[in-house]
Amino acid sequence: MTLSATWVVLVLLWSVVRICAVSVWLSDYGISTKIFAVIEISSSLIYGTSSAKAVLQHINKQRRSVFFWGFLAFFSYITPDAYVLINGRSMPTGFYIVIVLLVVLFGAYGVSAINKSARSS
Repeated sequence: MTLSATWVVLVLLWSVVRICAVSVWLSDYGISTKIFAVIEISSSLIYGTSSAKAVLQHINKQRRSVFFWGFLAFFSYITPDAYVLINGRSMPTGFYIVIVLLVVLFGAYGVSAINKSARSS
């Protein structure tokens, strides 16, 4: 299995964890687990593929392609969380804080990992 395919599989496994978390903690606040699952899985496929392509284009110094794939990765990365933030009803403030913190922390880690991967190649 290629490194890109492994990455997509890992992203999809993480999406299963997120779907379970939504089912357990957010389904009482207007978040449909089924709708979230569809958004999460489709976004994860796009995110996994586009972020892997962004890394490859970064390694190959294809700046224009890096921005395209990076933007697509970013958009697909935030889509499931945007669904939760937009459709959640009367969630406790702590839930909003945790969601935003996770988006920021994992997003920053992703950008850092892409840069680190490109520098080491």
